Amino acid sequence: LLALLPLPLRADALADVRVALDRLSPSETVRARVAVSKSETEKEKPKGPARKGEATVEHGPSGLSLHLDPAVLPKPGTKAERKRREETTLRLDPGDALKLLDPAAELRQMLDGATLVSERNEAFEGKPHRTVVFRVAPDVDEEDRKALKRYDDVVTLRLDADGLPVALERSLDLKFSKLLISFTVSQRESRRFARLGGRLVTTSASEESNGSGLGQSGGSSTRWTVTPL
Repeated sequence: LLALLPLPLRADALADVRVALDRLSPSETVRARVAVSKSETEKEKPKGPARKGEATVEHGPSGLSLHLDPAVLPKPGTKAERKRREETTLRLDPGDALKLLDPAAELRQMLDGATLVSERNEAFEGKPHRTVVFRVAPDVDEEDRKALKRYDDVVTLRLDADGLPVALERSLDLKFSKLLISFTVSQRESRRFARLGGRLVTTSASEESNGSGLGQSGGSSTRWTVTPL
């Protein structure tokens, strides 16, 4: 029962999250194995086979390095063989790798100009957590802003007793309209975090994206799993 008692509310939830992130001291180099898989759809039908890949990632004061799994490196073979390998191979993007091993930087960016929606104390996965919900400020260039008709970007953070995120859910919905042509984009994201080497590290993440326009529609589903080494 004591474990489910509510945490004390504080005055400025978003400022509290930023302060907790600023207390992190990512001075040590962290090393992890990252597995990624992605499947795509077109008009709600699978678009080719799922693609997968793995890499060993290191991040620290000297920067970021990726060591690709031998299975995803280019190999000699016929054009048809190379095409088949490419259709099932996915190489980890350096930007994604950085967000996985150092998500605090992106979280701070989300907080810039954000608007608090709500905060509450509740149990999450059997433990007391503080839940903070906020809307992210629009991040679009001037040309896209003129065509933007809807922008709804809502983030839910689950915070531990130290005020650090242990989980994130994000819902992004966009609609653009220009010259009587409309496009819609939706994205659903989920992440889990842990502390490692004085920093916050993503342990798992998923992203579902869908878009439609000009009579076409498509989407993708991506999963990342991070195993510290």
